[in-house]
Amino acid sequence: MTNIRPYLWATPFALATALAASPVAAQEAPVDDTATEDSGNVIVVTAQKRAENIQDVPISIAAVSGETMETANILTVMDLGRVATNFQTVRSSNTGSTRIGIRGVGSLANTLIEPSVAVFMDGVYVPRSGAILGAFLDIDGVEVLRGPQGTLFGRNASVGALSIRSALPRNEFSGEVSAEAGSFDRYKLSGHINVPLGENMSARVAAMGQWYDGPWKNVFDGKTYGGSDDVAVRGTVKAEFGNVEWIVRGDFTRLDGDGVVNFDFDPASVTPARLAFLQAAFSGGPDTNLGDRVMNQSVASGLVDKNWGVSSTASLDIAGGSTLRLINSYRKWTNDQLDGDIVFLPVPLATRRSLFDSGSQNHELQFISPEREWLGGHFDMVAGLYYFEEKFALGEQLNMDTQYCNVLVPAGPGRAACAAYYASTGGIAATDQDVYQKVRSIAAYAQGNVYISDALTLTLGGRWTNDRKRGSYSQVSSPFTQTIRAPEVLTYPGLSESRFTYRVSLNYKPADDVMLFATHSTGYKSGGYNSGGGVPSLSTFDPQSNLISTRRVFDRETVKNYELGIKSSWLDRALTANLTLYRMDIAGFQDRAFDGVSFVVRNAGNLRQQGFELDLVLAPSDRFSVSGSLAYLDSKFTDFANASGLPGIGGTQDLTGKPNSFSPAWSGSLAVDWNGDIGSSDLTWAANANVAFVSDQYVGTVNDANPQSIADGYAVLGARLSLSGRDDRWSLAVFARNLTNTHYRPLAVYQPLGAALGLNNGAFPGSTANRIQANEPRTYGISGTIRF
Repeated sequence: MTNIRPYLWATPFALATALAASPVAAQEAPVDDTATEDSGNVIVVTAQKRAENIQDVPISIAAVSGETMETANILTVMDLGRVATNFQTVRSSNTGSTRIGIRGVGSLANTLIEPSVAVFMDGVYVPRSGAILGAFLDIDGVEVLRGPQGTLFGRNASVGALSIRSALPRNEFSGEVSAEAGSFDRYKLSGHINVPLGENMSARVAAMGQWYDGPWKNVFDGKTYGGSDDVAVRGTVKAEFGNVEWIVRGDFTRLDGDGVVNFDFDPASVTPARLAFLQAAFSGGPDTNLGDRVMNQSVASGLVDKNWGVSSTASLDIAGGSTLRLINSYRKWTNDQLDGDIVFLPVPLATRRSLFDSGSQNHELQFISPEREWLGGHFDMVAGLYYFEEKFALGEQLNMDTQYCNVLVPAGPGRAACAAYYASTGGIAATDQDVYQKVRSIAAYAQGNVYISDALTLTLGGRWTNDRKRGSYSQVSSPFTQTIRAPEVLTYPGLSESRFTYRVSLNYKPADDVMLFATHSTGYKSGGYNSGGGVPSLSTFDPQSNLISTRRVFDRETVKNYELGIKSSWLDRALTANLTLYRMDIAGFQDRAFDGVSFVVRNAGNLRQQGFELDLVLAPSDRFSVSGSLAYLDSKFTDFANASGLPGIGGTQDLTGKPNSFSPAWSGSLAVDWNGDIGSSDLTWAANANVAFVSDQYVGTVNDANPQSIADGYAVLGARLSLSGRDDRWSLAVFARNLTNTHYRPLAVYQPLGAALGLNNGAFPGSTANRIQANEPRTYGISGTIRF
């Protein structure tokens, strides 16, 4: 067969060359250094620590304004992938295990592993992705920075960064109030108010309340699940004192619900005989219809998630046009979730209580030179010093339920002893895990632009980082749960390691509205130790050297990234076409593997992610625009000789040449926005239709290339229609998400305790019972907004 990969690379590169060959006459639009929003056809981003036209930044960026998020019905970070191609999010049964990925690489957040995608809220690093699940509140814009951002954003931006910006106060009295009602008894009330506090000071307060019953109907108890009552508030004060600008923010979010996600049983993953056994032994068995809103399982659930923070950003304009900026912050996230029944069967067997507690502080001093003014207009730079500290505690308690002993303990004296234990303790905290880690990271960075000529720029940047970690691990287990969690105590002596990451980029502008760039950048994530329970214990010690076994400890992960790209505007900026070709080589890939009885994080080997990202916007007028994006991703392990074996077979296998999970070959989106006037009245209308698509991909939580975890490609359609009054003082809108009620597979997990239930080697050698997460069904709603 002919190798088509060279042609896949050559086609977009030829397009880039052709675009660069044609001159354009449009003049470059000026960019206000204080702006952080979409200004007409000029999108301003802060990806390089200063406000710049996105077309002048040699980074693959998906920039989404707050207005675009509203029209596309982007409610939370879980929806961003519909408008930001090559950005993926998924959560499991536990909200703390949210995974954020870019270019097919991400990390589940319910471990001590560092994230692959760094999340920033108003310039402040948020270390745990589970802390940003709440609804977006008064957001000015979002930037998805694809590729390593290890120079300006740090070690945990090894494959990219997500930067979220809240709206700033304006020196005027204004505000808005919105009310919304939607499917499954979802009601939302939100708004903000701007208040001037003097000639040079203003404040903005935004708040939201949301009440949601949830979409999942449980046959077992007749209740509805998946809902939450949420509140959020943010206050911001902005003051200007001569050459000083000071912004102080405080925010609080609380999610109070059941935290339930529907995982249906895949009947094709077991033989008809084993399915019949499940149905006979467990009250009719689990729900096996993957396309409905029905679940059938014992549920004991509850979620309280609190997230708050305060931050200060002070900017001082100094002589010569430079700026000193000091950012200080403290953030606190706690998550307490009762998750169960963790076996997902219509029999009360076991529940799990998960606890997350993260307290972090960030301190960063930035120096930003004037743009193109030093050395006769041939040099400018950004530099900084950074300090980060996090104290992170994880806890897990597994609770035996009423039928645990009868189902999971063999008949005989052991079952009788188990029943006696349950009678005396209620089965509460039959296993109790406590994990603690303290991280301290310091860094110094600098990035400069050398303007070789008006058309040619060389960008050089570097960052030195030192990480220190220490922690502890404790696992206590009853005699009847030691086959699930082995007792273990560990004091992790910690690590201290330094790393230098860098960026080199050559940018060429053959015309005002065309820029070609070639970039080489690096990133890394530090090593650490596993927080998951193991059977047998993952910790063993050599008494001679007092070293911990490598099953508990893993090493750092490093990334080398190569990019060729073009950013271009045409037809007097009515058309924007940006294309990036990339290759990311990841060494020491930190993989969450399954060794047959335990989930462990280990260095899996080497992974290559390569492809292209194409972003297009056609806006011939203020009344009509079409935007689209397309991404191709070729994912392949270049060295993975000891991957997890298939369930029921165990051992290891060689996955060299296989793709990483959550790495679809193709993904993209298309949106159409159209608006107009209604006759000669003051009324205007606006319509939006958007579709996002993704091709086949592995969606299992384990990299084992099991064909059971391949999810078919799908497309999701959304729409919004609004009516507005004079000067946009009020508006009414109707909207729908997943308009065609498409069914797809966001996540696949193996049936918990599948071996104990006799569900391994069911349909074919190496198979086991599979659970499929149900996607969000079709939803629709209506909203109204009043502005003043």
